[in-house]
Amino acid sequence: MNNSPTGRAVLGRRRLLATGAGLLGLTALGGVPLLTACGTAGGPSGPPSGPPQPGGRLRSLIAGRSATSDVLDPHEAGSSAGGAVSKNVWDKLVAYNNDLTLRYRLARALEPNADGSVWRISLRPGVVFSDGTPLTSRDVLWSFERMLDPARASAGDLAMVDMARIKADGELDVLVAMKTPIADFGSVLAGWYCYVVKDGTTAFDQRTLPVGTGPFALAAWSPGDRTLLRRNDRHWDGPALLDEVEIIQIAETEARMNAFLSGEGDVVHEMSYLQARNLENDPAATVYVPPEGLMGCFQMRTDLAPFDDVRVRQAMRLAVDRQAMVDAVYYGYGEVGNDLYGKGAPYYNDTLPQRSYDPQRARELLRAAGKENLEVTLVTADGMPGMVESATLYAEQAKAAGITVRLESAPADTYFSQVSGKRALTHVGWWNYSLDYFYGQTGTSTSPSNSTAWRRPAWDAKFAQARAAMNPERRRELYFELQDELWREGGLILHSFAKRPDAARNTVGGMRAGVPGTDDWANYATTWIAAQG
Repeated sequence: MNNSPTGRAVLGRRRLLATGAGLLGLTALGGVPLLTACGTAGGPSGPPSGPPQPGGRLRSLIAGRSATSDVLDPHEAGSSAGGAVSKNVWDKLVAYNNDLTLRYRLARALEPNADGSVWRISLRPGVVFSDGTPLTSRDVLWSFERMLDPARASAGDLAMVDMARIKADGELDVLVAMKTPIADFGSVLAGWYCYVVKDGTTAFDQRTLPVGTGPFALAAWSPGDRTLLRRNDRHWDGPALLDEVEIIQIAETEARMNAFLSGEGDVVHEMSYLQARNLENDPAATVYVPPEGLMGCFQMRTDLAPFDDVRVRQAMRLAVDRQAMVDAVYYGYGEVGNDLYGKGAPYYNDTLPQRSYDPQRARELLRAAGKENLEVTLVTADGMPGMVESATLYAEQAKAAGITVRLESAPADTYFSQVSGKRALTHVGWWNYSLDYFYGQTGTSTSPSNSTAWRRPAWDAKFAQARAAMNPERRRELYFELQDELWREGGLILHSFAKRPDAARNTVGGMRAGVPGTDDWANYATTWIAAQG
């Protein structure tokens, strides 16, 4: 045993990992063997210093999905690998910087009317698709129509848009009417699925290989396996340096690292935190740490027993030692969470008291609810860094509150499509987006990804008011009230925010330390490979 800064005994890191492997039949992550330095241009001290060199193929190792669930369509692709492909082949109108401010891409301006009920999108002139076709307002209209198709995963992203009243205003402007006003349309357009595809495109498969306006074009796609991209010399923001990018899907965290160490990849995304910490000592690789962290979170279905009782939900939140979780699972890359999404985002409620580890109060709440000696099942998987480790530690911490957390293992490549939010207690993982986007996707009664089954008409109405408030101070006030209710009664046990390191061999230059969900993560437009001596 060792002690957390709060003075409570917690599992040591090595014991935690070994215990998790024993419970779930997974291999514990030990020390990471060093790469063999081979006289790279970057040498043993870091990435190559330049000048950037054109040419070469970058091999990127990233989490993906099974062959049966993988899709190429950027309006449906839901995995990390799918997101990386979409980002490098297509473009958004606007995208997020690491701090969730907006970066203009295909749009050169977004302008609302006085109350946010109509927005004008002005496109960047001179943009062409990789086949040479000019980008026009018709492509935006087609993309909106596809994204709003109820059959697609993207349908909820733009649910506030009134497609019947959207119209082109010339070749480069689009007037977007809203069903309900919105004060910050750009923060929604920067969301996960909001890519612009070519007018009339209907097929997204390995035979068709549709075109985009991004820095690379599709050359080959094998579902659940890999995607080959080639440089788009017509890219509006200048051609990329790399000739090709190969995005290789490996669902399990340890298997990805093994592939990287064995020389099968030049870049590895979504490492475990122990792997990243060990790799920092490797003279032939560089670890890239983004400035902001992602949610580490369990979710309770508020419509399923025993979590349909708010007292049980509150007890479950009090049964997690957040500082110990950060110390033992995230190896210095994390900070404590407070059961609310979006730390660091505009309008995040940072005035609420920090929820602490209080197993005695949790016992009292369970006793009042008639749920003493509660037994629950947490379904986990090696689907994201820290999932197995955090589940294992939570099971240990909850014992002090009289809660038995049984761990059940599920396949990593289908966890988020078939398990998360469908069982009573699971993990949930969202990357960094604005509160407008996140709560629009997860928080209202009709949200497409409402995996905690949080359905309160009064909350929905207040969220609509917050979205529509053109006055920033009023928006802040409403968002704080919304989060206060979620903090007291919601279904998220958001225990940590952990920065998600990536790594690259020191032959790779121009890497971006991007926060997942932003424009810089897995964006290879500026990446290059040094010649090896």
